[in-house]
Amino acid sequence: MPLGTLPALLVSGVIWGLWHAPLILLGYNYPDAPGWLGLTAMVTMCVLVGAVFGWLRLRSASVWPAALAHAAFNGAGGTFLLFTTAGEHVDTTQATILGWSGWIVPLVLVVVLVATGQFSSAKHPSRPA
Repeated sequence: MPLGTLPALLVSGVIWGLWHAPLILLGYNYPDAPGWLGLTAMVTMCVLVGAVFGWLRLRSASVWPAALAHAAFNGAGGTFLLFTTAGEHVDTTQATILGWSGWIVPLVLVVVLVATGQFSSAKHPSRPA
């Protein structure tokens, strides 16, 4: 992380979001949104949630907390399908953990982590070289 933790998490989140671009542009996750909006939403969500996952990884010095959080996130991300199966329309850009309303809690958490200096390199446990 030669540029520091926050830039590394930002770049990682953008890459993670763009990794999903082929599926997002095919209508997966954001079926009602134009491609550009779905991709923007996915990248934004990946940056916010990725910062939390990155913090878990860095603070624990293990991939397991972040991997388990990612699995839980993926499980929660598909719960809107229960409502669509029941006949309700769900706009995933507005609702669910994928839309802007689902970004509120991760955004608050990231702001608290930044404000309390949790992303500083001094806070990270030493890692073997």
